[in-house]
Amino acid sequence: MSPGLLFLAAISLYPTLYSLVVSFMRWNLSSGEAARFAGLDNFVGLLTDGLFWNSVRVTLVFVFFSVLIELVLTFGLALLFFRGFPGDKLLRALIMMPMLCAPVVVGLLARFSLEPTYGIVNQLMRSIGLPTTEFLGNVDLALPTLIAIDVWQWSPFLFLILLAAMQGLPEEVIEASKIDGASWPRIIWHQFLPLLRYPILVGVLLRLIDSFRVYDIVYMTTRGGPVDATSTMSWQIYDVGFRAFNISYAAAFSWLLLLLVLLAVNSLIRRMVARS
Repeated sequence: MSPGLLFLAAISLYPTLYSLVVSFMRWNLSSGEAARFAGLDNFVGLLTDGLFWNSVRVTLVFVFFSVLIELVLTFGLALLFFRGFPGDKLLRALIMMPMLCAPVVVGLLARFSLEPTYGIVNQLMRSIGLPTTEFLGNVDLALPTLIAIDVWQWSPFLFLILLAAMQGLPEEVIEASKIDGASWPRIIWHQFLPLLRYPILVGVLLRLIDSFRVYDIVYMTTRGGPVDATSTMSWQIYDVGFRAFNISYAAAFSWLLLLLVLLAVNSLIRRMVARS
């Protein structure tokens, strides 16, 4: 193994193994007590903690709807841009713009745009006679609003993957289907989807993993509120580790998040492979 790979392995493996060791200890920096072995206490505490299960529910809802909407939306957009049309390159560049912004910038932009008094969204709503709405302060609207922000920022990523995959499809297969009299819906269902299953799988897996660790947008907009309605697992890990200084509890939280991501990814891969 080259020195570069050894260095990369060291800086990635050491923090991972250290966090696993810490997760089996009782270590709260605010107490001033020395760290000591606690066995499975942190994991048992989490599994009986209502805030933990609330964060699991919020995270799963966020991941499911954001990835599903992005997949459906970008598949339709990729079909639209597949054959090209006048001005498609300019539109494609405009679609890419949200992805080029840092998540912190997107969160700050959303926070000011959705502000109830002077935000541009509410000003536009008032101009057409609609009532002012607290998108980020309403318990029922806060999580759907975060999902919409995530869809706006990261749909271009899936769009790029699907469009590149569609443009690489064998032209003769599509032409043969047309000669046989197949309609476009049948071509999409019987030709496009089977041939695109692996690009779709890769794109969905990457978005799935990234969505599970959503933190930046939550920090810049709702800080987990209102009433924990947007308290994702990543936000809870930050809250427990860096605001309550309960380092070992946060480490155990992180390992349960990792386990959840691995289960979701493994389940998706198994389903895709079984259907193929």
